[in-house]
Amino acid sequence: MVEPAYYEEHEMTLKEVKAMLEGLEREYNMTSEEFSEKWKKGEAYWVAESVVWRGLIKAYRSLNGKNSDQLEK
Repeated sequence: MVEPAYYEEHEMTLKEVKAMLEGLEREYNMTSEEFSEKWKKGEAYWVAESVVWRGLIKAYRSLNGKNSDQLEK
């Protein structure tokens, strides 16, 4: 499980955000794109991790200057 307090203590770099996304992808055996589709359909049932994962996706896009749901790694 991802520790939420970690995010509150410092600003994360793109490298850190990417590493955290990759950890969630390994843990749940799906890509962030697949997770985003489940989120949109209301099929992401693991509440704490889902909220963190969605936030990391938004942070990744923001740090990369992206506005779409597409993640380019």
